[in-house]
Amino acid sequence: MALPERKLQSIEEFIGRFPSAKEVMIDGTERPIQRPKDQQKQKNHDSGKKKCHRSQHLIMTDSDKRVLVLSKAREGKVHGPSAVGRAKNW
Repeated sequence: MALPERKLQSIEEFIGRFPSAKEVMIDGTERPIQRPKDQQKQKNHDSGKKKCHRSQHLIMTDSDKRVLVLSKAREGKVHGPSAVGRAKNW
């Protein structure tokens, strides 16, 4: 979801919304969450590399380090680059 409150459906829409962004960086960040009680949800939120349960966000920034786009929280099991490929819209 783009800040403030809009989903982006295409690259053209992104360029129209952020015309000054010449370079864009995409990164993922993890946030710790409480361990879910349901076993399947535990597996989905287990990041695998850290010993706690996490949710992930994808962040798109420009070269001035301004946050342009912040995705919804995703399961901690999904790695950053594969989450970018799975994202249908931001």
